[in-house]
Amino acid sequence: MSYKIGDVIGKYTVTRDFDSANGGQCQWGFASYNGEEFFIKKFLNPVYPGKSSPGSEKSKQKRRDLCHKFETKQLAIQAALSACGDGGLVVRTVGLFKYGDDYGEHYFKVSQKVDTSSLSNEVHNLEIKKRLFVMLTAAGALKILHKNRIIHLDLKPDNILIQEWESKLIAKIIDFDSSMLEDESVAAEFLVGDPVYYSPEFARYIATGGETPPPTNKSDIFSLGLIFCQYWTGKLSAFPSCYTYANEAVLNGNKLTIPSRESSGETKSEGVKTSRLKFSTNLRSTDEFRNDENPTEAGVRQLIVRMLVLDPDQRLSINEVHQIVKHLYHHGNIPSTEIEKPSAPTVSKDTKGPRINFSNNLKH
Repeated sequence: MSYKIGDVIGKYTVTRDFDSANGGQCQWGFASYNGEEFFIKKFLNPVYPGKSSPGSEKSKQKRRDLCHKFETKQLAIQAALSACGDGGLVVRTVGLFKYGDDYGEHYFKVSQKVDTSSLSNEVHNLEIKKRLFVMLTAAGALKILHKNRIIHLDLKPDNILIQEWESKLIAKIIDFDSSMLEDESVAAEFLVGDPVYYSPEFARYIATGGETPPPTNKSDIFSLGLIFCQYWTGKLSAFPSCYTYANEAVLNGNKLTIPSRESSGETKSEGVKTSRLKFSTNLRSTDEFRNDENPTEAGVRQLIVRMLVLDPDQRLSINEVHQIVKHLYHHGNIPSTEIEKPSAPTVSKDTKGPRINFSNNLKH
């Protein structure tokens, strides 16, 4: 069932009709308790079987076991989020409970209420300092998560709300349904997200059914790099049109290109596309960035390139990303300590997939 205003779910009274927009396998709305309003989400799966649920006792026990695993994982993330503080850049989960009847109970997650409207699609139209401030707060939010050993694994514009705060636009990270903790063992079938923003290793882990190394927090860096590209240029990074997603192109040894902010519409050269967005013109290779007359523009593009390398070990950490964006915001260029970095691995085909040669030389 879909809940309506006035319905009661446990101790919560619904104050906004439930909706499934951008909810995936969930429905969501707002609800109040004890004078405070919360964001509340109903998971469509798994469903905890009750006494009157169909199926044999053996099959019901199997479903209960699956529910217990789901509950344990969600509560572990909730406990880790509790260390992230209130009212900041991370929208915390504050409760998880089951509600239903003898035929089955659905899980409900309760979070701090935030304005779910977002200005994500407008970031690229902001002036440089404001764009950088949004990127700085997004990096700051992810830095908080990684400090508390949380890997988000579903970073995308829909999960980074861009809102006004004291005349500035800031980023708030939401939705930890797919998150995991560092060193946690999670079966591939339980990991979901938007493949547009998958890192190469995350996509490979899912495609192989968990036969390859699981994603680490460096997976979030790749996703954030794609988002930063959108924040800065209004478009995703481009890749050959024979691929559907950026991660596929990178896994097959292709370079991603950062589109120009000035370009729009369709490119005259065939075979390159920006996923889910219009084709861009004047696509520039990473080697050209060092010749850019604007050090801020060059610095941001170099930052994005270093977030999108194939090898997770060669990617920047969130601390490094935050440091670089902070320096760009205050000084307009890359910090001098970041000028010399080792090059990423060259392309080679092996059983673990190809490696790609991205230039990490930041001289310009």
